[in-house]
Amino acid sequence: MSRVTLNRSVQLFLISMVVVSCAVMAERQLNERWGEPQVRDRIVDALPENIPEFHRDIKPIFDKRCVTCHACYDGPCQLKLSSYEGLDRGASDELVYDGTRILAVEPSRLLIDAKTTQEWRDRSYFPVLNERIQTPESNLYGSLLYRMLELKQRNPLPSTPQLDPNVFDFSTNRDQECPTIESYESYAAEHPLWGMPFGMPAISDDDFDLVKRWVEAGSPVMPHAPLAPEVQKTIMQWEQFFNGTNNKQRLFARYAFEHLYLANIWFESHGNKQYFKLVRSQTPSGEPIDELASRRPFDNPGVSNFYYRLRPVNSSIVDKTHMPYRFNQARMDDWREWFFEPDYDVPELPSYDPEVASNPFKAFKYLPVEARYKFMLAEAEYTIMGYIKGPVCRGQVALNVIEDQFWVFFVDPDVPTLLYDPASHPSSLEHFTLPASEDSNASPFSIWTKYSELQEQHLKDKLDFINRKSQQGVSISLDMIWNGLGLSSQSSEPNKNAALTIFRHFDNATVVKGLQGPEPKTAWVISYSLLERIHYLLVAGFDVFGNVGHQLNTRLYMDFLRMEGESNFLMLLPEAFAEKEFLSWYQGAESEVEDYLELLQKSQIKLDVVDYKTENKKAELFDKLGSHLGSEVLTSLAVLPEKAVSNEAGLSAHIDSLAQTQGKALAFFPELSIVRVNFGNKQKHAFTIALNRYHKNVSSLLLEDERLLPERYSVTLYPGILGSYPNTFYDVDSADLGSFVKQIKAIKSEKDYVALLDNYAVRRTDPLFWAFADWLNGWYAKYQPGKAGIIDLNRFENR
Repeated sequence: MSRVTLNRSVQLFLISMVVVSCAVMAERQLNERWGEPQVRDRIVDALPENIPEFHRDIKPIFDKRCVTCHACYDGPCQLKLSSYEGLDRGASDELVYDGTRILAVEPSRLLIDAKTTQEWRDRSYFPVLNERIQTPESNLYGSLLYRMLELKQRNPLPSTPQLDPNVFDFSTNRDQECPTIESYESYAAEHPLWGMPFGMPAISDDDFDLVKRWVEAGSPVMPHAPLAPEVQKTIMQWEQFFNGTNNKQRLFARYAFEHLYLANIWFESHGNKQYFKLVRSQTPSGEPIDELASRRPFDNPGVSNFYYRLRPVNSSIVDKTHMPYRFNQARMDDWREWFFEPDYDVPELPSYDPEVASNPFKAFKYLPVEARYKFMLAEAEYTIMGYIKGPVCRGQVALNVIEDQFWVFFVDPDVPTLLYDPASHPSSLEHFTLPASEDSNASPFSIWTKYSELQEQHLKDKLDFINRKSQQGVSISLDMIWNGLGLSSQSSEPNKNAALTIFRHFDNATVVKGLQGPEPKTAWVISYSLLERIHYLLVAGFDVFGNVGHQLNTRLYMDFLRMEGESNFLMLLPEAFAEKEFLSWYQGAESEVEDYLELLQKSQIKLDVVDYKTENKKAELFDKLGSHLGSEVLTSLAVLPEKAVSNEAGLSAHIDSLAQTQGKALAFFPELSIVRVNFGNKQKHAFTIALNRYHKNVSSLLLEDERLLPERYSVTLYPGILGSYPNTFYDVDSADLGSFVKQIKAIKSEKDYVALLDNYAVRRTDPLFWAFADWLNGWYAKYQPGKAGIIDLNRFENR
């Protein structure tokens, strides 16, 4: 070790010792003045007049100023302010998203992995509310929450357009600073500008005064209001449905739970103001829920008898985790028709052994494959959303396995061409072993030896299946693509889940219905076995608290699934064109697709049944698929309301020009930019500019920048809000839209991009920043109801 490195290490050690010593002294002083901390019960049945209450007065402030960063796993210091339970739990300096973890850690899911605040204290979560003697003075002085807000009041942000990057680090992988109340004074002295909200304007004086009075009063909270009797009746009906006693009912309930445990369930008969989680509880319907904690939904519940229950969601709905799922009578009727009415036996229920439970083709082999596929297909957007909004979504390494924009189609469940059921041949089941079978501590070196061999065997099984179909006269045609019809006898309307668009935004992603944006580089056709593996690899089987080996194996296995989906799509193209196209998607990594090319080459099934007229066969195929799906599935979405646009000349042309923007000018843009257009009639509407980067290939974990081709970048213009993590806000008058677009197209440098921000952006230092954010969340809820949640500002840029 060099002398310079040694001296630096000594300095860091001495600094840490000073900080620890100061914290110890501060704790002693606080204990002497106000006693030692102890968990406080803040629930009250009534409040004195003029005393603020959490749900009525404080939670609305948190929703508009705090939840936008402090929610779910990626909230700084795990401080989750979307519910009172999260506030009372407090914070922790332990990282959830840690890509270097050698061993898995204990999960820390709110309401699940610890049931009381004391249990969280025993796990080293520290309070942000005063837990010493309860007096107005001590409540303020001992509240980290109040002190951090007050720090911002005393030290507002500089008025410069850009905050000093040497002072403010907004990267998602930045070093955490998680002060306790004991170390607060040192934190405030060292970082006076780091009050809350971090790197954004202070909350208003009125809101600050309300929070201050609430903290002074001991931070009281009233119990949650009971659910309406009619809602409770509906809950009982659904819980009865999920807790049937025969094996067929019990196996279906397990399948439904393992697919719906992340859903925000709402009852169509009661509206979407109240959501519920499907959970496993030790207690039956009518009793308080005692949720069973397990790492994964298919893990052993730990008790012989348990019940599926619907737990009310009392936290704020945030967009990054909001996966709405509708329950109604038609849904229940469909499930009865698919799973209960067919004549089949379930002689035994599957075990919870990881080798069985992590393999859905083993665990649910007795359930009809068509029923399982229809279950996922009916809400395919939700099924894919689990990968995107579940725990796996955080992190560039987790998501650089997919392209920035691509279209998804599905095999028709009533056409057997590619409806491959692994359980039809018991020997094939072993070829579907997934990384979750190794639990949460896995070797990062087994993937290309173990799982690549299994995938190769699966592809051979699939090829044998296809070739057997060829002997029966089956061909690959557009008829094998689901057009949204025929799924449910409850409805004759086409299901709009038949076509999806997936976007990657560097370290997060989005899925929406329809074919959005320009023609993509790639597309997938997803069959049952592929869709099921996506769910059990990236959702049910992924443990965000697992070690680096588990997370790496999961990401690498997804390479197989992506290429399988792509190769399914290419089977619709002439063989020679398909091979050339496939290789163009993997420039510099051609060897990665050899097994999939073999599938195309050795398939005996008739491929060239689609009649092509042009040289650009991929574009022609997309047109044919659009016609096959029909306009009722592929609903046309105007970027701005037609009525608003038609009143002002030239706006449509400006929007079209922006949508056609391509090339290196876009290299300076972040992933998601939201534009508010202010019309002359006082209407305001929003749309999103999504950056579609172009990769030579996405088959490598590292060195992504070296595989980018900026000259082929494009954009998708999406009406309303796309994605959960906007990077930039623009506020543009309709009369200036042409100039705005022209300036975008002329960008050649970072300086040009900053000039665009100077003219039109609402930066994080703007005094009107919060007014814009409030309008945006309100507009989102009004115009995209059901899907909308509070947007997240953790990735808002500082440029």
